[in-house]
Amino acid sequence: MKTKNLRKEKGITLVALIITILVLLILAMVSISLVMNGGIIGKSKTAVDKYSQEEVQEQIKLAYSEWQMGQYTGETQTASAFIQSKLNSIYGAGAVTSVEESNGTFTVSFANGKQYTYNVATGVAAKVKTISEYPDATPGTATTENSKYTSGTLTAVIPAGYTVSNVAAEQSIENGLVITKGGNEWVWIPVSSTELAAMYEEDSTGWTMYNTSGENSVVTKFKSKSEIISGQTRVNPGDSSNYREPDTLGNKPDYMGGGATDTVEANYTAAGFTSFTNMATNLKDDYKNMIDSVRKYGGFYVGRYELGGSVSSPVVQDDQTVLTETDWYNLYKACKGFEDSSVYSRMMWGCTWDAICLFINQHGDKVSLTNSSSYGNHANSSGNAAVVVDNTNKYGSKQVTGYSDYWKANNIYDIAGNCYEWTQEACYPCVRVFRGGVYNINGDSHPVAYRYDYIPPDSYYDGSESSRPILYVK
Repeated sequence: MKTKNLRKEKGITLVALIITILVLLILAMVSISLVMNGGIIGKSKTAVDKYSQEEVQEQIKLAYSEWQMGQYTGETQTASAFIQSKLNSIYGAGAVTSVEESNGTFTVSFANGKQYTYNVATGVAAKVKTISEYPDATPGTATTENSKYTSGTLTAVIPAGYTVSNVAAEQSIENGLVITKGGNEWVWIPVSSTELAAMYEEDSTGWTMYNTSGENSVVTKFKSKSEIISGQTRVNPGDSSNYREPDTLGNKPDYMGGGATDTVEANYTAAGFTSFTNMATNLKDDYKNMIDSVRKYGGFYVGRYELGGSVSSPVVQDDQTVLTETDWYNLYKACKGFEDSSVYSRMMWGCTWDAICLFINQHGDKVSLTNSSSYGNHANSSGNAAVVVDNTNKYGSKQVTGYSDYWKANNIYDIAGNCYEWTQEACYPCVRVFRGGVYNINGDSHPVAYRYDYIPPDSYYDGSESSRPILYVK
């Protein structure tokens, strides 16, 4: 009897052991699965990454606070230089490649590609998404945040609220990527780091802008160069001897009738400024913001068409009467009419016009910059550009925007011919610059890269001058 009971107890113990082993095997498999699928390791890595980000953000805030205190003890470095030096002492020489200030916000760029911002007013430091971290944009679908779109070897940043065209011929960056919002159309202009370096230069001392010396002096540390395409030499802001930007204008010489230009209240208020000094300050800041944006995102957008609509309700759309018969100041204001929470919109700069010329010359259609008669509305348009409709030559006279599919390059209509297009580039004491040529002059004498300058409060002659806005991502 005892033997039977003993055997029974041993049998029960063996079953329990087997069950225990099976449970342990299952638990082991679950644990391995968690580890292999990133459950534990992934969460640990996330915690470490988060700590690292929070540490960097805290160090940026501490560095700025230390700089502030240093203002009472003789610290001579700028805030940007101090923060960069301080962070490099913490993370190693060369860890921080640049610190830049804009509108009360510091942008701190690390050599590993990460960026952080620090807002002085709110005291908030935050990590900035890199372009590679942006979601992919889908043609035909409006973005809800900044996204990226890649074709071939090129990438474009799509601003929040904009839509990549769902037309196949408008989806290649190389041939002119088109995006839309509110019926307005824009084309991405890629700018490489080499091309950007040829567009502008920076000086730590800066240049005092023309006619703003004394108590109202406005100094810009950025200016355009002439190296992106061949053409006229650009001089420093404040030097009224030749082409330059950013800069303001002064008085007309006696042989031009004398009188002021930018300093006249009616003129600067028409452009949307509160004073002449406010105008100079905004031109300086806008230029720097444009350069910063192009450097960060690798390009900018240009209106696919010349301005249409009115000064108060401008459009860049197909089949519109070109906005002309007004002066530079009103056209400048119209070009600002597309700004939103995602982008700045401004009148073309001379250096951005140069970048567009480089784009259409080296990418896609690869058109000539010295003779645009084959793809623009000129007096001597040739080939397909010499459009004949109802037995009437349409080239050589002003037409609506986007009139001919043969008057475009890389999906940008009328960049050559049709109407002269004002830019912000200044020249001599009192004139600004047109680009692109015009309908009633030959495309080999006034091609797409051609400069022509005139007095901004006046019209060169009726119906010949318009403009074209650019967008740069915030």
